[in-house]
Amino acid sequence: MLYKKLYLSGGINRNVSPFLIEDGEMIDIQNFTTPKIGVLKKSGDYTIKNAQITASKDVLGGTDFQRADGTHEHFVAIDETTNEGIYKDITGTWTTQSQNLEPGYKVRFAYSPALDVLFACNFFDSTRSYDGSNWSTSTNVTDAPKAKYIISFGQRIYLLNVTVGASSYISRAYRSSTVETTPITWDTTNEWVSFDDVITGVGRSGENMFVGCQNSCWVFTLEDVRYQVSGHGCVSNEGIADYGAWVFFPSSDGMYVFDGATDTNISMAVGDYWDAIPVANLSAIQAKVLGNHLYIYIGDVTVDDRALTNVVLDYNILQNTWTRMGLSENVEDMHLYTKSTGKKLFIGNDDGEIFEMFTGEDQNGSVFTSFIETPWFYGSGPTEIDDFKELWAHGELLSGLKVKYKVDDKGWISVGELNGFTDFVKFNVSGKRIKFLLEETSSENMFELNSIEVGFQPRFPERKETKQ
Repeated sequence: MLYKKLYLSGGINRNVSPFLIEDGEMIDIQNFTTPKIGVLKKSGDYTIKNAQITASKDVLGGTDFQRADGTHEHFVAIDETTNEGIYKDITGTWTTQSQNLEPGYKVRFAYSPALDVLFACNFFDSTRSYDGSNWSTSTNVTDAPKAKYIISFGQRIYLLNVTVGASSYISRAYRSSTVETTPITWDTTNEWVSFDDVITGVGRSGENMFVGCQNSCWVFTLEDVRYQVSGHGCVSNEGIADYGAWVFFPSSDGMYVFDGATDTNISMAVGDYWDAIPVANLSAIQAKVLGNHLYIYIGDVTVDDRALTNVVLDYNILQNTWTRMGLSENVEDMHLYTKSTGKKLFIGNDDGEIFEMFTGEDQNGSVFTSFIETPWFYGSGPTEIDDFKELWAHGELLSGLKVKYKVDDKGWISVGELNGFTDFVKFNVSGKRIKFLLEETSSENMFELNSIEVGFQPRFPERKETKQ
């Protein structure tokens, strides 16, 4: 018996010929992550935080109000019947902040460490400030424009894509006075910067401000210098995420990273998922970096005639590999919040609920499916017929992992189930190539898979010897 081993170190790659796919790369992966090189661990789990706020209503924003004294306060915004509200987590209860904002607008937050003040904007209502005790539409925000986007940068607060009085300025970033004198003030006649394009989002690129626009992206420095860094537009403010000196941003043709010098499309390996995003849903892309992973919510897509719901692409930044998750919730908001155990990822759905991701449990009480689809194994080579006999798997807690195979152009055939940390299934089928589908559905089995091996015998060994 001959064996070929596949170490699971390459993630998803759907952008190459089956003859060029590298060792360890998979055709598809669902609800697995890569905690370390060569390991795929079941993932995609989450648990609700506190009680539901308002049923059948979208969560419109969330933030970590990191105070100057080192404490953290968790805020979320939610659409409601006649208005939208801001809520604060107070001892395990989402407590209304009685702001009564206009419904249907995203709420975006920014925190100023120098002022120890949280700011909120939603484009329709007056920009607000919160000092830890009181919300205000005057203190630190008198004459501030209404804005779609907000960021604390340097010694100022910036409001981007704004309305001043009855006039809209879709390409401008208005800025406050410096925080050296408090409260800060706003001069909407003189204090603004134009980016020559419709602003669609804002983030950070190292020590600089990153401004995404419809057809370009820009950097604005602490020395008040602006310059264009990309000819690719940014489609979603919530899709901008920073990682040290890098900033990731979503464009219509993929996820890009700007490293301070050039922009690069990093999502080619999962390009058919990106291409399947409906144009109307591009603005709803969410992205956040937690640890060394970039999580990107792209919503519902159809790939290879398979309908996939609530898809999250998981990019391991250090390993440069992709996996993906499928959630049971429609994600309307994705944000980070710091607990006593460290920084965590939270999502808000379309039913007034907030969930903490990666809690080591189920999907809020529901079972969920994980699977791996391998590339083709060619045994003795693509022109030779082999007798395929065995599939070995090595990992942890493999019970319930069902195995199917497909030979040449035939359909999937079920052959058994794996168990323990090392196990195998037997079968006897002949063909020029074979691939496998390993699938599991449960609510608690957070297993991991390290490698698989295919056992085969050449059908015509003498012909192989002749070729050699």
